[in-house]
Amino acid sequence: MNRRVSVWKYVKIGDRWRYCKPVYGANNKIKSHWVYVKGKPEEHPEGNFYIHKLDHGKQVWKKIGPNPADAVRAAQYEEQFLHAIAMGVPVKKQEAPDLTYGPQMWKFLEDYKLSQSEESHALMKQTLEEFSEHCKKINLTDITREDLLKYKKWLVNRERSLRTAGNKMLRVNQFLRKALGVEAGKGLVTVKDAKFVEREPEVYTDDEVDVFLKACGPFHALVFNTLLMAGLRKQEMENLEWTDINFTTGTLSVRGKKTFQPKDWEEREIEIPRELLDMLFSARKDRGLVFGTKTGKKYTHVWDDCKDIAKKVGASLAGKADDAEKEKIVKETAARYHPHKFRATYCTKLLQSGIDLKTVQKLMGHKTIESTMRYLAKAESKKVRAKVDAVQWKKQPPKSIQIGGYEVPMGTVVIDWKKD
Repeated sequence: MNRRVSVWKYVKIGDRWRYCKPVYGANNKIKSHWVYVKGKPEEHPEGNFYIHKLDHGKQVWKKIGPNPADAVRAAQYEEQFLHAIAMGVPVKKQEAPDLTYGPQMWKFLEDYKLSQSEESHALMKQTLEEFSEHCKKINLTDITREDLLKYKKWLVNRERSLRTAGNKMLRVNQFLRKALGVEAGKGLVTVKDAKFVEREPEVYTDDEVDVFLKACGPFHALVFNTLLMAGLRKQEMENLEWTDINFTTGTLSVRGKKTFQPKDWEEREIEIPRELLDMLFSARKDRGLVFGTKTGKKYTHVWDDCKDIAKKVGASLAGKADDAEKEKIVKETAARYHPHKFRATYCTKLLQSGIDLKTVQKLMGHKTIESTMRYLAKAESKKVRAKVDAVQWKKQPPKSIQIGGYEVPMGTVVIDWKKD
Protein backbone atom coordinates (compact mmCIF):
# COMPACT_ATOMS: atom_id res chain seq x y z
CA MET A 1 0.00 0.00 0.00
CA ASN A 2 1.27 3.46 -0.92
CA ARG A 3 1.33 5.56 2.25
CA ARG A 4 2.34 8.77 0.51
CA VAL A 5 -0.26 11.56 0.62
CA SER A 6 0.52 14.81 -1.18
CA VAL A 7 -0.99 18.29 -1.36
CA TRP A 8 -1.96 19.87 -4.69
CA LYS A 9 -3.85 22.93 -5.83
CA TYR A 10 -6.48 22.84 -8.58
CA VAL A 11 -6.04 26.03 -10.64
CA LYS A 12 -7.05 27.41 -14.01
CA ILE A 13 -4.29 27.49 -16.61
CA GLY A 14 -5.47 29.03 -19.84
CA ASP A 15 -8.94 27.64 -20.48
CA ARG A 16 -8.44 24.42 -18.49
CA TRP A 17 -8.24 23.48 -14.81
CA ARG A 18 -5.23 21.46 -13.67
CA TYR A 19 -3.72 20.01 -10.50
CA CYS A 20 -0.41 21.76 -9.70
CA LYS A 21 2.17 21.37 -6.96
CA PRO A 22 2.13 24.28 -4.47
CA VAL A 23 5.13 26.53 -3.85
CA TYR A 24 6.67 26.39 -0.36
CA GLY A 25 8.20 29.46 1.29
CA ALA A 26 11.40 29.80 3.31
CA ASN A 27 9.44 28.86 6.47
CA ASN A 28 8.48 25.55 4.81
CA LYS A 29 4.83 26.63 4.61
CA ILE A 30 2.74 26.63 1.44
CA LYS A 31 2.31 29.99 -0.30
CA SER A 32 -1.46 29.95 -0.76
CA HIS A 33 -1.50 31.83 -4.11
CA TRP A 34 1.50 30.21 -5.79
CA VAL A 35 1.94 26.93 -7.72
CA TYR A 36 4.46 25.39 -10.09
CA VAL A 37 3.46 25.44 -13.76
CA LYS A 38 5.93 23.63 -16.02
CA GLY A 39 8.50 23.85 -13.27
CA LYS A 40 8.18 27.61 -12.73
CA PRO A 41 6.30 29.44 -9.94
CA GLU A 42 3.11 31.22 -11.03
CA GLU A 43 0.57 33.19 -9.02
CA HIS A 44 -2.88 31.57 -8.95
CA PRO A 45 -5.18 32.90 -6.19
CA GLU A 46 -8.14 30.94 -7.60
CA GLY A 47 -8.98 27.33 -6.87
CA ASN A 48 -8.91 24.92 -3.94
CA PHE A 49 -6.36 22.62 -2.35
CA TYR A 50 -6.68 18.84 -2.67
CA ILE A 51 -4.91 15.89 -1.14
CA HIS A 52 -3.86 12.99 -3.39
CA LYS A 53 -3.12 9.33 -2.72
CA LEU A 54 -3.04 5.99 -4.52
CA ASP A 55 -5.53 3.36 -3.42
CA HIS A 56 -4.64 -0.03 -4.97
CA GLY A 57 -3.27 1.73 -8.04
CA LYS A 58 -6.23 4.09 -8.36
CA GLN A 59 -5.70 7.84 -7.96
CA VAL A 60 -7.85 9.39 -5.26
CA TRP A 61 -8.33 13.16 -4.99
CA LYS A 62 -10.05 14.78 -2.02
CA LYS A 63 -11.08 18.43 -2.00
CA ILE A 64 -10.07 20.30 1.17
CA GLY A 65 -10.67 24.00 0.48
CA PRO A 66 -8.76 27.26 -0.18
CA ASN A 67 -6.72 27.14 3.06
CA PRO A 68 -3.34 25.38 2.56
CA ALA A 69 -2.94 24.74 6.31
CA ASP A 70 -6.13 22.65 6.25
CA ALA A 71 -4.76 20.63 3.33
CA VAL A 72 -1.47 19.96 5.14
CA ARG A 73 -3.30 18.82 8.28
CA ALA A 74 -5.61 16.60 6.23
CA ALA A 75 -2.63 15.01 4.46
CA GLN A 76 -0.88 14.36 7.76
CA TYR A 77 -4.03 12.78 9.20
CA GLU A 78 -4.43 10.56 6.11
CA GLU A 79 -0.78 9.45 6.22
CA GLN A 80 -1.10 8.55 9.92
CA PHE A 81 -4.17 6.47 9.13
CA LEU A 82 -2.44 4.65 6.24
CA HIS A 83 0.64 4.04 8.38
CA ALA A 84 -1.48 2.51 11.14
CA ILE A 85 -3.11 0.17 8.61
CA ALA A 86 0.30 -0.85 7.24
CA MET A 87 1.53 -1.63 10.76
CA GLY A 88 -1.49 -3.83 11.41
CA VAL A 89 -3.07 -1.48 13.94
CA PRO A 90 -6.86 -2.00 13.99
CA VAL A 91 -8.42 1.35 13.14
CA LYS A 92 -11.82 2.33 11.91
CA LYS A 93 -12.05 5.32 9.62
CA GLN A 94 -15.31 7.22 9.30
CA GLU A 95 -15.54 8.54 5.77
CA ALA A 96 -18.93 10.16 6.17
CA PRO A 97 -19.72 12.59 7.38
CA ASP A 98 -16.35 14.35 7.07
CA LEU A 99 -16.09 16.31 10.30
CA THR A 100 -12.62 17.72 9.83
CA TYR A 101 -12.44 21.43 10.64
CA GLY A 102 -11.23 22.85 7.31
CA PRO A 103 -13.75 21.31 4.88
CA GLN A 104 -16.65 21.92 7.26
CA MET A 105 -15.59 25.52 7.78
CA TRP A 106 -15.54 26.30 4.05
CA LYS A 107 -18.86 24.54 3.52
CA PHE A 108 -20.39 26.59 6.35
CA LEU A 109 -18.92 29.85 4.97
CA GLU A 110 -20.32 29.18 1.50
CA ASP A 111 -23.83 28.84 2.97
CA TYR A 112 -23.29 31.80 5.33
CA LYS A 113 -22.34 34.07 2.43
CA LEU A 114 -25.72 33.51 0.78
CA SER A 115 -27.68 35.01 3.68
CA GLN A 116 -25.27 37.53 5.17
CA SER A 117 -23.57 40.74 4.08
CA GLU A 118 -20.05 40.74 2.69
CA GLU A 119 -18.73 42.34 5.89
CA SER A 120 -20.46 39.77 8.14
CA HIS A 121 -19.08 36.94 6.02
CA ALA A 122 -15.55 38.38 6.23
CA LEU A 123 -15.86 38.71 10.02
CA MET A 124 -17.08 35.13 10.40
CA LYS A 125 -14.28 33.86 8.13
CA GLN A 126 -11.61 35.73 10.11
CA THR A 127 -12.99 34.39 13.41
CA LEU A 128 -13.13 30.75 12.29
CA GLU A 129 -9.63 30.88 10.79
CA GLU A 130 -8.30 32.54 13.95
CA PHE A 131 -9.89 29.87 16.16
CA SER A 132 -8.45 27.11 13.96
CA GLU A 133 -4.93 28.51 14.37
CA HIS A 134 -5.46 28.90 18.13
CA CYS A 135 -7.08 25.53 18.83
CA LYS A 136 -5.19 23.40 16.25
CA LYS A 137 -7.66 20.49 16.48
CA ILE A 138 -8.48 18.78 13.19
CA ASN A 139 -11.75 17.04 14.04
CA LEU A 140 -14.81 18.99 15.17
CA THR A 141 -15.77 16.24 17.59
CA ASP A 142 -12.49 16.77 19.47
CA ILE A 143 -13.28 20.43 20.21
CA THR A 144 -14.53 20.95 23.76
CA ARG A 145 -16.25 23.63 25.78
CA GLU A 146 -12.89 24.32 27.43
CA ASP A 147 -11.37 25.08 24.00
CA LEU A 148 -13.96 27.80 23.35
CA LEU A 149 -13.55 29.34 26.80
CA LYS A 150 -9.74 29.31 26.41
CA TYR A 151 -10.17 31.07 23.04
CA LYS A 152 -12.24 33.79 24.71
CA LYS A 153 -9.62 34.22 27.46
CA TRP A 154 -6.83 34.33 24.85
CA LEU A 155 -8.63 37.16 23.03
CA VAL A 156 -9.05 39.14 26.25
CA ASN A 157 -5.34 38.67 27.05
CA ARG A 158 -4.62 40.16 23.62
CA GLU A 159 -6.47 43.30 24.76
CA ARG A 160 -9.73 42.53 22.95
CA SER A 161 -12.79 43.72 24.85
CA LEU A 162 -14.96 41.22 26.74
CA ARG A 163 -17.79 42.05 24.36
CA THR A 164 -15.68 41.29 21.26
CA ALA A 165 -14.19 38.14 22.79
CA GLY A 166 -17.63 36.84 23.76
CA ASN A 167 -19.11 37.54 20.33
CA LYS A 168 -16.23 35.78 18.55
CA MET A 169 -16.61 32.75 20.82
CA LEU A 170 -20.32 32.60 20.01
CA ARG A 171 -19.58 32.73 16.26
CA VAL A 172 -17.37 29.65 16.58
CA ASN A 173 -20.12 27.97 18.60
CA GLN A 174 -22.64 28.82 15.85
CA PHE A 175 -20.41 27.12 13.27
CA LEU A 176 -19.94 24.02 15.44
CA ARG A 177 -23.69 23.69 16.09
CA LYS A 178 -24.42 23.92 12.36
CA ALA A 179 -21.71 21.44 11.35
CA LEU A 180 -22.58 18.91 14.07
CA GLY A 181 -26.36 19.32 13.80
CA VAL A 182 -26.82 20.54 17.36
CA GLU A 183 -30.00 22.41 18.33
CA ALA A 184 -29.91 26.07 19.34
CA GLY A 185 -29.15 26.48 23.05
CA LYS A 186 -27.42 23.10 23.26
CA GLY A 187 -23.98 24.05 21.95
CA LEU A 188 -20.71 23.87 23.85
CA VAL A 189 -21.26 27.41 25.18
CA THR A 190 -24.28 29.68 25.61
CA VAL A 191 -24.95 33.41 25.67
CA LYS A 192 -24.39 33.32 29.44
CA ASP A 193 -20.77 32.30 28.82
CA ALA A 194 -20.29 35.44 26.75
CA LYS A 195 -21.86 37.85 29.23
CA PHE A 196 -20.03 41.01 30.16
CA VAL A 197 -20.69 44.19 32.10
CA GLU A 198 -22.09 46.81 29.72
CA ARG A 199 -19.89 49.85 30.02
CA GLU A 200 -21.13 53.39 29.54
CA PRO A 201 -20.52 54.67 26.00
CA GLU A 202 -17.36 56.73 25.68
CA VAL A 203 -17.73 60.17 24.09
CA TYR A 204 -15.33 62.94 23.12
CA THR A 205 -15.15 66.29 24.84
CA ASP A 206 -15.43 69.39 22.65
CA ASP A 207 -11.70 70.02 23.12
CA GLU A 208 -10.82 66.45 22.05
CA VAL A 209 -12.87 66.82 18.87
CA ASP A 210 -11.40 70.24 18.11
CA VAL A 211 -7.75 69.25 18.50
CA PHE A 212 -8.28 66.04 16.49
CA LEU A 213 -9.99 67.72 13.53
CA LYS A 214 -7.26 70.38 13.41
CA ALA A 215 -4.71 67.58 12.92
CA CYS A 216 -6.63 66.19 9.92
CA GLY A 217 -6.00 66.88 6.25
CA PRO A 218 -8.98 67.77 3.98
CA PHE A 219 -9.95 64.16 3.20
CA HIS A 220 -9.82 62.93 6.79
CA ALA A 221 -11.53 66.09 8.04
CA LEU A 222 -14.49 65.20 5.81
CA VAL A 223 -14.44 61.57 6.95
CA PHE A 224 -14.46 62.31 10.67
CA ASN A 225 -16.86 65.27 10.42
CA THR A 226 -19.28 62.91 8.67
CA LEU A 227 -18.90 60.32 11.44
CA LEU A 228 -19.41 63.06 14.03
CA MET A 229 -22.35 64.94 12.45
CA ALA A 230 -24.19 62.03 10.79
CA GLY A 231 -23.46 59.29 13.34
CA LEU A 232 -22.56 56.71 10.71
CA ARG A 233 -21.13 53.31 11.52
CA LYS A 234 -17.78 52.45 9.92
CA GLN A 235 -19.28 50.22 7.22
CA GLU A 236 -22.04 52.75 6.50
CA MET A 237 -19.39 55.40 5.89
CA GLU A 238 -17.36 53.05 3.67
CA ASN A 239 -20.38 52.27 1.47
CA LEU A 240 -21.81 55.82 1.29
CA GLU A 241 -22.38 56.97 -2.30
CA TRP A 242 -23.00 60.45 -3.66
CA THR A 243 -26.47 59.37 -4.76
CA ASP A 244 -27.27 58.72 -1.07
CA ILE A 245 -27.01 62.47 -0.31
CA ASN A 246 -29.89 64.79 -1.17
CA PHE A 247 -28.50 68.32 -1.13
CA THR A 248 -31.98 69.78 -1.66
CA THR A 249 -33.60 68.23 1.40
CA GLY A 250 -30.38 68.10 3.42
CA THR A 251 -30.64 64.38 4.09
CA LEU A 252 -28.35 61.37 3.90
CA SER A 253 -29.75 57.89 3.24
CA VAL A 254 -28.32 54.66 4.66
CA ARG A 255 -29.57 51.90 2.41
CA GLY A 256 -28.66 48.44 1.26
CA LYS A 257 -26.50 47.82 -1.78
CA LYS A 258 -25.25 44.83 -3.69
CA THR A 259 -22.35 44.21 -1.33
CA PHE A 260 -23.68 45.92 1.81
CA GLN A 261 -26.68 45.76 4.11
CA PRO A 262 -27.22 48.09 7.09
CA LYS A 263 -27.03 46.56 10.56
CA ASP A 264 -30.24 44.68 11.40
CA TRP A 265 -31.19 45.25 7.73
CA GLU A 266 -32.79 48.59 8.71
CA GLU A 267 -32.46 51.47 6.25
CA ARG A 268 -32.86 55.06 7.44
CA GLU A 269 -32.75 58.69 6.40
CA ILE A 270 -30.67 61.16 8.41
CA GLU A 271 -31.15 64.93 8.54
CA ILE A 272 -27.63 66.37 8.50
CA PRO A 273 -26.56 69.84 9.70
CA ARG A 274 -25.86 72.67 7.26
CA GLU A 275 -22.16 72.71 8.21
CA LEU A 276 -21.65 69.09 7.09
CA LEU A 277 -23.88 69.58 4.03
CA ASP A 278 -21.69 72.46 2.86
CA MET A 279 -18.53 70.39 3.37
CA LEU A 280 -19.95 67.51 1.34
CA PHE A 281 -21.25 69.88 -1.34
CA SER A 282 -17.73 71.30 -1.81
CA ALA A 283 -16.35 67.78 -2.39
CA ARG A 284 -19.32 66.39 -4.38
CA LYS A 285 -19.10 64.24 -7.50
CA ASP A 286 -21.79 62.95 -9.83
CA ARG A 287 -21.51 59.33 -8.76
CA GLY A 288 -19.42 56.74 -6.97
CA LEU A 289 -18.29 56.37 -3.37
CA VAL A 290 -18.11 59.50 -1.23
CA PHE A 291 -15.01 58.15 0.49
CA GLY A 292 -13.43 56.13 -2.29
CA THR A 293 -9.73 55.62 -2.93
CA LYS A 294 -7.95 57.06 -5.96
CA THR A 295 -8.73 53.84 -7.81
CA GLY A 296 -12.43 54.04 -6.89
CA LYS A 297 -12.35 51.29 -4.26
CA LYS A 298 -13.77 51.49 -0.74
CA TYR A 299 -11.78 53.44 1.82
CA THR A 300 -11.37 50.89 4.61
CA HIS A 301 -8.52 52.30 6.71
CA VAL A 302 -10.47 54.66 8.94
CA TRP A 303 -9.48 52.81 12.14
CA ASP A 304 -5.74 52.87 11.40
CA ASP A 305 -5.89 56.45 10.16
CA CYS A 306 -7.76 57.53 13.28
CA LYS A 307 -4.99 56.07 15.44
CA ASP A 308 -2.27 57.73 13.33
CA ILE A 309 -3.94 61.14 13.61
CA ALA A 310 -4.38 60.63 17.36
CA LYS A 311 -0.65 59.92 17.66
CA LYS A 312 0.05 63.25 15.94
CA VAL A 313 -2.23 64.91 18.47
CA GLY A 314 -0.39 63.17 21.29
CA ALA A 315 3.00 64.25 19.96
CA SER A 316 1.75 67.84 19.80
CA LEU A 317 0.43 67.66 23.36
CA ALA A 318 3.72 66.19 24.57
CA GLY A 319 5.61 69.26 23.38
CA LYS A 320 9.20 69.23 24.65
CA ALA A 321 8.76 66.33 27.06
CA ASP A 322 11.55 63.76 27.23
CA ASP A 323 11.32 60.67 25.00
CA ALA A 324 9.86 58.35 27.66
CA GLU A 325 7.19 60.83 28.71
CA LYS A 326 6.41 61.69 25.09
CA GLU A 327 5.96 58.03 24.20
CA LYS A 328 3.59 57.63 27.15
CA ILE A 329 1.48 60.66 26.16
CA VAL A 330 1.29 59.55 22.52
CA LYS A 331 0.19 56.04 23.55
CA GLU A 332 -2.45 57.32 25.98
CA THR A 333 -3.80 59.80 23.41
CA ALA A 334 -4.03 57.15 20.69
CA ALA A 335 -5.94 54.88 23.09
CA ARG A 336 -8.62 57.56 23.59
CA TYR A 337 -9.51 57.83 19.90
CA HIS A 338 -11.40 55.37 17.69
CA PRO A 339 -13.99 55.85 14.91
CA HIS A 340 -17.04 54.51 16.76
CA LYS A 341 -16.56 57.09 19.51
CA PHE A 342 -17.58 59.79 17.01
CA ARG A 343 -20.94 58.02 16.62
CA ALA A 344 -21.38 57.87 20.41
CA THR A 345 -20.60 61.59 20.61
CA TYR A 346 -23.17 62.29 17.87
CA CYS A 347 -25.89 60.44 19.80
CA THR A 348 -25.01 62.18 23.07
CA LYS A 349 -25.09 65.65 21.49
CA LEU A 350 -28.50 64.95 19.94
CA LEU A 351 -29.91 64.03 23.35
CA GLN A 352 -28.22 67.02 25.02
CA SER A 353 -29.86 69.32 22.47
CA GLY A 354 -33.30 68.13 23.57
CA ILE A 355 -34.21 65.82 20.65
CA ASP A 356 -36.58 63.10 21.88
CA LEU A 357 -35.47 59.49 22.30
CA LYS A 358 -37.64 58.09 19.50
CA THR A 359 -36.20 60.51 16.95
CA VAL A 360 -32.63 59.82 18.11
CA GLN A 361 -33.31 56.08 17.84
CA LYS A 362 -34.39 56.58 14.23
CA LEU A 363 -31.36 58.72 13.36
CA MET A 364 -28.97 56.24 14.97
CA GLY A 365 -30.57 53.21 13.32
CA HIS A 366 -31.02 51.45 16.66
CA LYS A 367 -33.29 48.42 16.58
CA THR A 368 -34.51 49.00 20.14
CA ILE A 369 -35.08 52.10 22.25
CA GLU A 370 -32.93 50.50 24.98
CA SER A 371 -29.85 50.86 22.76
CA THR A 372 -30.47 54.60 22.56
CA MET A 373 -31.19 54.93 26.27
CA ARG A 374 -27.62 53.81 27.03
CA TYR A 375 -26.51 57.30 26.00
CA LEU A 376 -28.86 59.14 28.36
CA ALA A 377 -26.43 59.12 31.27
CA LYS A 378 -23.75 60.84 29.22
CA ALA A 379 -26.26 63.30 27.78
CA GLU A 380 -27.45 64.28 31.25
CA SER A 381 -23.97 64.42 32.81
CA LYS A 382 -23.55 68.21 32.49
CA LYS A 383 -26.94 68.87 34.08
CA VAL A 384 -26.21 66.37 36.82
CA ARG A 385 -22.82 68.00 37.47
CA ALA A 386 -24.45 71.42 37.89
CA LYS A 387 -26.99 69.98 40.32
CA VAL A 388 -24.30 68.13 42.29
CA ASP A 389 -22.28 71.31 42.60
CA ALA A 390 -25.39 73.12 43.89
CA VAL A 391 -26.02 70.59 46.68
CA GLN A 392 -25.34 71.95 50.20
CA TRP A 393 -23.25 69.13 51.60
CA LYS A 394 -22.48 70.74 55.00
CA LYS A 395 -24.20 73.18 57.33
CA GLN A 396 -23.26 76.66 56.21
CA PRO A 397 -22.59 79.55 58.64
CA PRO A 398 -25.16 82.36 58.48
CA LYS A 399 -24.40 85.06 55.93
CA SER A 400 -25.83 87.86 58.15
CA ILE A 401 -27.34 88.59 61.56
CA GLN A 402 -29.99 90.92 62.92
CA ILE A 403 -28.68 93.92 64.96
CA GLY A 404 -31.03 96.62 66.17
CA GLY A 405 -33.59 95.69 63.56
CA TYR A 406 -31.04 95.77 60.74
CA GLU A 407 -29.68 92.91 58.55
CA VAL A 408 -25.91 93.10 59.01
CA PRO A 409 -23.56 90.92 56.89
CA MET A 410 -21.22 88.65 58.82
CA GLY A 411 -17.76 90.18 59.32
CA THR A 412 -19.05 93.78 59.51
CA VAL A 413 -17.43 95.89 62.21
CA VAL A 414 -20.23 97.43 64.34
CA ILE A 415 -19.50 100.48 66.53
CA ASP A 416 -22.00 101.51 69.20
CA TRP A 417 -21.66 105.33 69.14
CA LYS A 418 -24.17 105.79 71.93
CA LYS A 419 -22.22 103.76 74.45
CA ASP A 420 -20.62 106.00 77.19
